[in-house]
Amino acid sequence: MSVKTQEQACILSGSLDHEAEQISAGGCAASGSFPQTRRALPDMLNSSSETASKQNKATADFRPDIEGLRAIAVLSVIGFHYGVPWLTGGFVGVDAFFVISGYLISQLLLRELNRTGAIDFVAFYGRRARRLLPAALLVTVATLIVGYFVLSPLEQKEIAKSAAASSVFATNLFLLSQALNYFGPESSLNPFLHTWSLSVEEQFYFVWPALLLVLSRAKGRTLQFGLVLITSLSFVLCIYLTYRKQAWAFYLSPARAWEFGLGALASLFPFSKWATYTRSAAVVGWIALIALILSCFLLDEFSAFPGYCAAAPVVATAAVLMTGKNGAGPNLLLKQRMFQFAGTRSYAMYLWHWPILVLGSAMFGTTAATTLAYFILTVTLSAVSFVWLEHPVRSNSWLVQSSIRSAAVGSALTIIGLVAGVGLFLEAKFVNRPEQMAIQASTFKYSISTENGCLAAFTVAKPVRCVFGPSNYMRTIVLFGDSHADQWTTALARIAERKQWRLITYLKSSCSASDIAVFNMRLRRFSPECRAWRRETIDQIVADRPDLIIVSQFSSGYIKGDLTNLGPNAVELDAWEAGLYQTFLSLQAAHSAMLLLRDNPTPYLPVGICLARAEWRGLSLDGCGRDREVAVINAVTNSEQRVASIFANTKFVDLTPEICTGNRCPAIRDGTVVYRDANHLTVDFTLRLEAILARELQSALKET
Repeated sequence: MSVKTQEQACILSGSLDHEAEQISAGGCAASGSFPQTRRALPDMLNSSSETASKQNKATADFRPDIEGLRAIAVLSVIGFHYGVPWLTGGFVGVDAFFVISGYLISQLLLRELNRTGAIDFVAFYGRRARRLLPAALLVTVATLIVGYFVLSPLEQKEIAKSAAASSVFATNLFLLSQALNYFGPESSLNPFLHTWSLSVEEQFYFVWPALLLVLSRAKGRTLQFGLVLITSLSFVLCIYLTYRKQAWAFYLSPARAWEFGLGALASLFPFSKWATYTRSAAVVGWIALIALILSCFLLDEFSAFPGYCAAAPVVATAAVLMTGKNGAGPNLLLKQRMFQFAGTRSYAMYLWHWPILVLGSAMFGTTAATTLAYFILTVTLSAVSFVWLEHPVRSNSWLVQSSIRSAAVGSALTIIGLVAGVGLFLEAKFVNRPEQMAIQASTFKYSISTENGCLAAFTVAKPVRCVFGPSNYMRTIVLFGDSHADQWTTALARIAERKQWRLITYLKSSCSASDIAVFNMRLRRFSPECRAWRRETIDQIVADRPDLIIVSQFSSGYIKGDLTNLGPNAVELDAWEAGLYQTFLSLQAAHSAMLLLRDNPTPYLPVGICLARAEWRGLSLDGCGRDREVAVINAVTNSEQRVASIFANTKFVDLTPEICTGNRCPAIRDGTVVYRDANHLTVDFTLRLEAILARELQSALKET
């Protein structure tokens, strides 16, 4: 069969990027397990007399179940990203794609090894380039163009970096270097976030052909044993990293290789009469499909993922693939026209859906109506790009007939994407409008304690004791809390210096002063380091015997409600209040005056970015503020007041009236940017409150 004929006969579709040919018995692959050498193949597979028969059977042997499985995968991912209710684990669609990719690519490569005894790497990567890069480049350039008009210059610089990383299949490594949490609120700002999985997949393509070539040339069952070993080691690594460095387990290819490996092992499963015709195999297939779908609803962003949790959707996908030819199995559902339509266009849908959501939300917000519009636009652009770009390039005879031309065009497209990203970065870098520079200056100015390394990191259990001011000062004040206490240190240091007080700070990121169990979203686990830090910090504060202890923290971030991202791992208000009481009770041993500084109102939207976007697009800056009833949780205020009232030496201070005006908590007050992100105050704004804060401190010292 000529290259061109085979391209037309096989249905060319893979996982996320539709790269791998769907290959099955009598058409584009041999059935069953794969012999180790070409000589081991039956003579009939090498007979030219069978060529016409194989061509005719190619379409008949097309696997609609795989196309339908791909549809379920992409729709689950889109549904998760678009906030479909209860579809909390839709992200496992990516794992299904990985398994499908391992299955199809392994069949493709092993077929070539059986037929020729070698792998044509140029042809392999030429096919990859021909089918992957045109659509990816279109989406990249379109995203950068729209992003230039919609996003602020600061964001443009960041997405330009992501675009460049995506163009060289390194998005996963870039996101890891940026410590970007896939499930965190900041992820919704990056229109190239979703390309991390494409990068993992392409990294798999870079390694897998050579690995299979080496394993296939060894004696005995080295191929099977090698795949089992690689899959097992990768799974162990994935589990280990999930509980140690979850982001590494999520983004790194070695920790995801087991998903491709299981797909490869499934490709070695022979399509026996049992798998194809028996009722028990059909039952297995249906159970597997149900398990995959249930994973989309039972898992969520708080699951220890990937780890053990990924095993269910991965194994389920492999089982569906192994039993997919059974006429009574899931194929009955998966072959339906809706699934075939979405499956054929799944790569384009995956590429388009996330930039449309990110950029659309930046322009029009996120409501039920706009989200539906984004989905319709996703389907429309996917269909257009598939018909007018993907398919024509994929089947172009000039490219199909020459692997070198395909590879050359792919290289050129990669360079174009890289240049586009770098170009936008340079354009955004040199935007020097005073308004943009002022917003950036406010949002990127950090407190004196952060700049001096005084804010303990997530995994640090020992207190970091920082002292500002000489030891001969007559009075000592202590600041105790998390990053919301840290935001006040610059103002407190200036007050202390002026009054000749010594300031000591005990600060830890994402760790409450209240005695509760804290779940860390970045670590994806509860934090024993926080509890140990809190206990030892209280002991040190008692030993310091300061004149005044100031306690402040991101209260609403730990308590169940609308303003926390901890979900079910947040604490009830009663537990929070009990923990706060316990902390203040323990601090009584210091015999100090105490001040409970109520947390600032929380806008829970990235204010700095909102302001930069609005200024760039000539819009009103008022929309970046929040209504007071949303930003302030009165129940939390009342809870903290109750605790403070129990202790005679404790003063409760609420600066909300100085931050909000009437019923609104603005993003800018009297020309000063109030918030640097979704919940922290800017250093400049805290300095505006310095005089008021100084009076409250002096009052607390006099009252005791």
